[in-house]
Amino acid sequence: MKASKTASLPEGPVIKITIDRFPPLLFVFALMLSGCSDHSSPEYFLEEYPHRLSRVTGVDIPEPEIAIPTLPPLRQRAYPAPDLRIKALEALDLLKCPALSQAVAYRNSSLGKQMLPSQHYFYEKTLLSLIPQCIGSLQQTNDNREVIAKLQEILSEKLATFPAIEWNLVFANTEFSKQLHSQGRLLAINDQASFRGTREALNYLTRLLPDQLLEPPYTSTDLERHLQQVTASRYLGELIYSAALLSQTLNHAANILQLRLAKGPVCPAADPAEAERLHNVFRLFYREKIQPYLARVDQEGIIIRNDFKRLLSLLPAAPRDDIQRYLSLITQASNIHSPWYQLEQSIRHHTTIWAEFLDQCGKAAALQINQKAF
Repeated sequence: MKASKTASLPEGPVIKITIDRFPPLLFVFALMLSGCSDHSSPEYFLEEYPHRLSRVTGVDIPEPEIAIPTLPPLRQRAYPAPDLRIKALEALDLLKCPALSQAVAYRNSSLGKQMLPSQHYFYEKTLLSLIPQCIGSLQQTNDNREVIAKLQEILSEKLATFPAIEWNLVFANTEFSKQLHSQGRLLAINDQASFRGTREALNYLTRLLPDQLLEPPYTSTDLERHLQQVTASRYLGELIYSAALLSQTLNHAANILQLRLAKGPVCPAADPAEAERLHNVFRLFYREKIQPYLARVDQEGIIIRNDFKRLLSLLPAAPRDDIQRYLSLITQASNIHSPWYQLEQSIRHHTTIWAEFLDQCGKAAALQINQKAF
């Protein structure tokens, strides 16, 4: 297939890509083994649909440009979250608070100094539980006023910085970095496990963040299990990439047909076979293959965006404007540079052009039935 042109979006971070829908060596090897390509794969029918239209109409035009939002590097999307007042805690007499004393000692151990964002989150959450407990124990006597005052000061500082720890739990790790990179792959036709696993992880985080307890299912072990679900796939990136490639394909097909119609009506025409061939392409590729896949991407996109926005509502604002723009691109269908907005516009364009042809040829009912299905 010809390489697609790429373009930069006017707003927000994007990655310029050259679409290689089939890894060359792997694909050739697969063809040698099977003797044929997988005609049910989205890679096949999204590529073949505009090609068939071009062949029938004799209109050959370049593919439209495509741009994919890209996640900023880790160092740019993480909040700095220093361990405030750990030395101050070490200096305090915490003999009456052994649990807090042990937690402080662990932070200064070799393991404690190498905590992952998920481990750091639970460590800080544990401190926010242990410090008030220690203050309560010390308040039972009257000779610890200075220590109590210091602990209260440290607690206030910890509470002020904890939202940054929560942000880093989600965005300063490798799990969601992997999820948000598609590596140029589309959503597989029958893969619902990745959709369910990603939703489960997003909804778990949405329940975890407001919870003040350290009990199942809100423990470090449970969190790591859900983060492993995130690592297990690239669902979010593949979903966004699929939306962008669908938009490109629909626009390419609509542009081809629009140029053909500009040359003159298809019906009535000297070559009635052209109208039949065009209708066959519409039926065999768009209605039977692309439309169900488009409906799935659109519906899952709505669900995932809502899940993601609920999670974002529990987090502080992004540490940088480019990260905020990126999040807007992947979650806000109202953002005119978003793949979701572009997909909606491409559906309208594609529907309008096909409606003109089908109306000319007395087949408008086929489009109406198809739109009801979507």
